[in-house]
Amino acid sequence: MFELNPALCCGEVFSNEVCEVAMVKTLTCHPTAVESRVFALSMSSVGDEVAWSEADGVVKLAKLSDTKLNLITTIKGPSQVNEIILRGNSLYIIDEMEGLHCFDYDGRLQWTYDTGAGGRTLIRFEQYLAVLDSIGRVHLVSFHGKDYCQNPVQNNCALIIGREQKLLVASEDGIVRCLVEGKEVWTRPSRGDLGESITAMGYTSQGLVMIGREGYAIVAGDEEALEMELWSGDQLIQRHDLRARLTSIASDQDGTWYGFDNGDVGKLSSSNELSTITNLQFPIKSLTTCGDLVVAACWFYLYGVDNDGIKWQIEHQGMPDFVCTDSKNNFLVFAGEDQNDWTSEEPIGLIDLNEEAYDIDKSDIGLWYQEKSLIPQLTADEIYRVDDSVANLLTEKERKQMDDNVEIGFDGLMEDLEHEVKNIDITTAEIESSQLLDEFEDSIQSMAMLDENDLLSELGQTVKEMILPQADAGDDKVISATKDGTVVVLLDGGDSFDPQNRITNWSWIESSGKEISTSRKVKVKLSIGRHSFELRVQSGEGNWTSDVVSVIIE
Repeated sequence: MFELNPALCCGEVFSNEVCEVAMVKTLTCHPTAVESRVFALSMSSVGDEVAWSEADGVVKLAKLSDTKLNLITTIKGPSQVNEIILRGNSLYIIDEMEGLHCFDYDGRLQWTYDTGAGGRTLIRFEQYLAVLDSIGRVHLVSFHGKDYCQNPVQNNCALIIGREQKLLVASEDGIVRCLVEGKEVWTRPSRGDLGESITAMGYTSQGLVMIGREGYAIVAGDEEALEMELWSGDQLIQRHDLRARLTSIASDQDGTWYGFDNGDVGKLSSSNELSTITNLQFPIKSLTTCGDLVVAACWFYLYGVDNDGIKWQIEHQGMPDFVCTDSKNNFLVFAGEDQNDWTSEEPIGLIDLNEEAYDIDKSDIGLWYQEKSLIPQLTADEIYRVDDSVANLLTEKERKQMDDNVEIGFDGLMEDLEHEVKNIDITTAEIESSQLLDEFEDSIQSMAMLDENDLLSELGQTVKEMILPQADAGDDKVISATKDGTVVVLLDGGDSFDPQNRITNWSWIESSGKEISTSRKVKVKLSIGRHSFELRVQSGEGNWTSDVVSVIIE
């Protein structure tokens, strides 16, 4: 016999190494089930309400109590809702088709501000809201639904961020402007003859503007120029060459954090030098400051990172697209999508940031979303509240007629029913029933005369007709461009048809294969040339069909 080296076998040394690798720190996560994909998520500054949007413009508002989200209101928006802001007792939402809407906590619409091209980004300031619409225009809107200044204040914008009263807007050609209440106070010009794109913008804890840029390469295959710039007003303070694209910036009084598409998470020193804290292996999608740490969303995980490295991590069923917290950093909520059409919808996660992180086997950190979580139910107040939102739209005469109908009551209804029964023409009823039975028997006899193969084929054809939806992307279009060589076009899939009226999902795909919308209708800004879009629709049984529309801009 020969002796085994204890360092190479399943003894104490190897066992301890495995244990070190397998254990991680985490926090308790509390799930809230959703009925469809989450498109927006928001938490009130106090932290006692959470709102999110699902498919078909549905917005849900829930009350946070004992780490549970209890649904109090459901709102039906006009189309997919892209962002939500909670302020006081109002919800401000932007949708893909119309623009900005204000609802109260009872779900009643207070006003609508139509941007003409929906909205994709919403930022709150002290006196107004900033909306970036789907064709790159920026609108400033008061909390009463009026123009705060002459709108739009900027065009051709790709990215906007805000802090205090300063709004930073980055155009598609790399120009960055700083606006205060709609007025331009300084401009960062674009660099390079071939153009550039702004990958991220933010403010440092010292009030400097941090900008991540990507300069286009001169020759195909060359490495692009990746840089970070620090600006004080219109003065460039510092420039850093980077190894990766800057994707996220977050800051508070404790410092400034930044994340890159190579997974690096770092912090800016007091002398404005860059220092890498940790690498999370995958691109950093977002950063959210929470006291002395930052929460980084990366791949299917959330990481709590402080100056010493990773403090804790949480696994999610989807890639976290939305992360938000309250002003005192007591709670954090997050949601994401795994982009798999065949799995159930990914839940919303909620964690208590005051909880002490604890050790857990790495394979167990995703157990929270595998537990059965109930879809939050409406409260008794919501079910039985008096909703006069419809009555407010009626004339006085129509409201009186509605009240008269309600006062009929059960006894009156029974009297009307008794009267109708007495007046039924029995002869006609018997004839119609007899004809119906004859037709039914004829159909059965016809099917009985078919052989087995023909019968299965007939049944299969019937099932196919019952299940498959019919996508309709609309007629091909030829449209003249405006003076700037572009035009806004409405893609409308509203004529799509399902015999059972059970179309549950919509997907517009551009020619490159990228999904641009999950609503029935979407507005797109097109330049001169030929464009094609594919509409895909899915029935309740999971069956997809598609249709293609061609748009020529002259």
